[in-house]
Amino acid sequence: MKSDYLRKEAELYIDYISKGANVDDNKFMTKSLKEINEGGKMLNNWVYEQTIQLLDNDKLVGIVGGDHSTPLGFYKALAEKYKSFGILQIDAHCDLRKSYEGFKYSHASVMYNALETFPQIDRLVQVAVRDYCEEEWNYICNSDYRVITFFDEQLKHRQFEGESWSRIADSIVEKLPLNVYISFDIDGLDRKLCPNTGTPVVGGPDAEQVIYLFRKVIESGRKLIGFDLVEVGIGEHNYDSNVGARILWRMCNLLIKSNVNA
Repeated sequence: MKSDYLRKEAELYIDYISKGANVDDNKFMTKSLKEINEGGKMLNNWVYEQTIQLLDNDKLVGIVGGDHSTPLGFYKALAEKYKSFGILQIDAHCDLRKSYEGFKYSHASVMYNALETFPQIDRLVQVAVRDYCEEEWNYICNSDYRVITFFDEQLKHRQFEGESWSRIADSIVEKLPLNVYISFDIDGLDRKLCPNTGTPVVGGPDAEQVIYLFRKVIESGRKLIGFDLVEVGIGEHNYDSNVGARILWRMCNLLIKSNVNA
C-alpha cells in the first residue's frame, strides 16, 4: 500500500535528519520528502471526498485516526457546507506549526493548515495544552482572538483555587460559535488514560471532565457538526484502545443528541 511505503520513507527521513544531516545534500531524501508531502495531500483529498459525499447525504460524520493530520480534508468539506464554524480542540499540543521536520501536513501542523486554508473557521478554542513552541505562542498572540487557548496549567490553578469545573467549562463554551466541531487528540487526557499515544505529556484532564465539557456545549444550544478522535495507541492489554472505544461511543451519542431535533 502507498501508506506503508511512505511510512518507511518517513522513518528513513526522520532517522537521517536526526543525525544533523542536511536534506538538500541528499537527492534521495529530498525526493522522499516531496513524496511524503504529496502523500499527505492525497490523504487530505481522499478524506474530503469521503466526507463531502456523506455530508451531502445528510449523514453525521466522525473520523477515527490515525494521527492528528487526518481530519484536514474533513474541515474542507465542512467549510463548503457551513458559512462559519468553530473547532473545540482537546490536545496536549497546539498543532500550530507551519511545518514539522519538513512535513507540510504533519500532525503538528493540522490547526495551522486549517486556519490558514479555511476562513470559515471563526474560532479555534484549545483546551488542556501543555506543550508548545515559541512559533505557536506567537501565532496565538497574533491571531486577534481567532485562537483562544486554555492552557492546562491555568485550568489546574483555577480548580486548585476553588473554581468548579462547571464554571470553567461554561467559560470555555462561551468562546465557541454556534456550530462546533470537536477535534479530540487523546493525548490531551492525563497520560494514565493514554500511556501508549505517540506524544504523551504529563498533566491533562480525566475523560469524564472532557465529556462533561462536550455536554455543556450541547446544553448551551450549540450544534455539534462533527468530530475526530485521533492518536489512540494500542499498547499492552489494549488498554488505550479500550479507553478510546469508550470515548468514541460517548462522542457518537453526543453527536446524535445534538442533531436529533436539528
